Amino acid sequence: MFGNALPVMRLPTLGRHYGLFTNGWGQGMKRIAIGLAVLLAGWAAPAAAMTFMTVEHVCPIGGERFSAQEMGSGTSFGHFLDGRVYGAIQSPWPLVSCPGNGFVIYKNDYSAEEIKRLTAVVASDEYQRMRDTDTSYWRLARLLEAVDAPDQERAGVLQRATWQASPDQYPVYVQAAAAVFARQCPDAADGAVRDEAWLYCQMLRGEWERRLSRFDAARARFQRLQALPQQLLVAEERARARRQYSAEIEQQLQLIADGNAMSVMAVDADAPADRDAAAGVAPARQYRDAAAYAAAAQAAADTAASAADAAAAAATAAADAATDAAAQAADASEQALREQGR
Repeated sequence: MFGNALPVMRLPTLGRHYGLFTNGWGQGMKRIAIGLAVLLAGWAAPAAAMTFMTVEHVCPIGGERFSAQEMGSGTSFGHFLDGRVYGAIQSPWPLVSCPGNGFVIYKNDYSAEEIKRLTAVVASDEYQRMRDTDTSYWRLARLLEAVDAPDQERAGVLQRATWQASPDQYPVYVQAAAAVFARQCPDAADGAVRDEAWLYCQMLRGEWERRLSRFDAARARFQRLQALPQQLLVAEERARARRQYSAEIEQQLQLIADGNAMSVMAVDADAPADRDAAAGVAPARQYRDAAAYAAAAQAAADTAASAADAAAAAATAAADAATDAAAQAADASEQALREQGR
């Protein structure tokens, strides 16, 4: 689903799926508060670059001091149906882990009880094995579970873990995420209050059903949702969101009819290219073209990230060399003064 101007389970600094993504690790940095009730408003002006910065850290567990290259901002050009964006950006937003013990830093301040619980988890053999077998967001979900974080926080973290998952990990990660999301947006038969956040959550559950080839369940869900964008998004300022929801629901039903369980980029309801279907452009071709474009854009982003890492390493090496040269010059000067005094 598209995230801009929509309620998304998200890191608050990562919310826009179109335009500029900023790190936001300044005031109140690393605070993760992921909720269904967050509504995004307005549109961000597109930015043209992905930026990186060096950040100094003290590990909350153990006190290790280290520096890390972190993404400061990036640009997304679109998104996949599960919410993952593509473009000059890393998606999901990279998390920082302490090099020594692998603790994933996710906020500034921790209570004494949280430190106690988190220390026990990080020291466990299970968690240390996870450093080699699981993704950073999956490990973060384990940490949030240890401190009894609410489902609203765990939901977005597990969603992002699915974006990182390997083919073998994917079914396990999706089932865990879907279980948490189901508690946030139970089906209407369970008495759920229908609103835009509920609709987004339902569509994500349907996406995961399709990706796991549960086509009958996914078809039934999206058929139930077909009329809801018009019913739930009635305000004029939500017109674009209303069109986008409807377009993605129709896209999902077509994918299900095709027996397609692949990751697919979402159509853009307002893009001229996505009106080609009315002119006879086959949906399958649109999906292939979109996937190829997304792959190319992500490859460019990865190249930019590698270049930024190389530049940062070169800058660090230059700074170290300058420091060493200054020290050698000082030693030589001191030696000369001693020679003159003899």
